[in-house]
Amino acid sequence: MSNINLLPWREVIKERQRKNFLQLMVVFLFAGAIVAILIYFALDWRIQNQEDRNSQWKNEIKVVDQKIAEIEKLKQRRQELIDRMNAIDKLQQSRNIPVHLYSDLPTLVSSGVYLGYMNYDNRIVKLGGLAESNPRLSSMLRNIDNSQWLGNGTITQTKAEVRDGKKIIPTLPDGLYAFDMLFSVLDSQNNAQAPNNSMKGGR
Repeated sequence: MSNINLLPWREVIKERQRKNFLQLMVVFLFAGAIVAILIYFALDWRIQNQEDRNSQWKNEIKVVDQKIAEIEKLKQRRQELIDRMNAIDKLQQSRNIPVHLYSDLPTLVSSGVYLGYMNYDNRIVKLGGLAESNPRLSSMLRNIDNSQWLGNGTITQTKAEVRDGKKIIPTLPDGLYAFDMLFSVLDSQNNAQAPNNSMKGGR
């Protein structure tokens, strides 16, 4: 006797479709889990790779910072050497200034002005002596101000010289003026060459 399936054919189809659906769901869930795991590992790899790059960049930044610090030290050392050279140059110039002053006095001192002394200290020159008149001293101040390495000339004191019946300078008439004068040596890099320049006036 042949087997007869008593289940309705519609129920068989539904049961088969349900099994197929469940199988597909299992496959999709398994595939989704695999994809999720792959994405997780991919993201983790990228994060780890970025962290490695960040660590490498930090190391490179440290190296650059060290080089910058070395450059700053070299700049500081260079500036110290420049300052030392400038100090030596100024010292050399200050040693030469009195010689230049004595060399240029004939062109600075106007006719009718007679020097008695000269002091030099810290780029300040103080002169004193006798003058026939104030215009003679004014002419000397103009000579100083026209100089390219001297300036700020000023007369600090003038007064009539007391003779007591005797002439200190026989060729001059009575009524000479005693004076004190100050002027400055200008702070210029060309001071060493300035005395070679021509100056106005003369004795």
